[in-house]
Amino acid sequence: KGTPLPTPAPRLLLALPATIALAVTLAACSSDTPGTPLPEDTTTQATSSTARTSPRTTSKPAKPDSPLAAIDSCTLMPDALKTQLKLVDERTDNTGGARACLWNDTESDYTVAIGIRDTQGIGEFDTSLGAATDTTIGGRPAKLQRARGDACVIAISVTDRARVDVTTIANSHEQGCQIGTQVAETVAAQLP
Repeated sequence: KGTPLPTPAPRLLLALPATIALAVTLAACSSDTPGTPLPEDTTTQATSSTARTSPRTTSKPAKPDSPLAAIDSCTLMPDALKTQLKLVDERTDNTGGARACLWNDTESDYTVAIGIRDTQGIGEFDTSLGAATDTTIGGRPAKLQRARGDACVIAISVTDRARVDVTTIANSHEQGCQIGTQVAETVAAQLP
């Protein structure tokens, strides 16, 4: 009788096809492939290109009727205002129903976020983190909320079904709402 195989061997055999597939994929991406290059079939190329890029979409597509659909939230913060407020570390965050862009100031005293809500108007503003008061920003109806955690949220109306939120988390509501109002006025001037 032979010696029985140790139990990890079947697991290794199951993992082997995945390891080979990964190695083949990595090899296919190498730019150092020897040989003579041949033209690719454009039908195959278009299909494989679509297949590669489609699953990588990270943001929800906006409804076609949203006037904000073509706007990138990061572009609503002008470079001059970023410099004035010493904002750095630009990054996107597409969670919570908004397409948002965030910045920290260089001293890490505050964070500013601009979030586009393609399908939520100010009538759907969440007051669970604090009461909101009606105000006007750039001639547009808006809501201002001094939320928990020293956050100041300003929701600017675009239509009954779309809005832009400016959120500032600072050392105090006073500081957050002062910075937030300045950003919100700048943002409102750029909205359709």
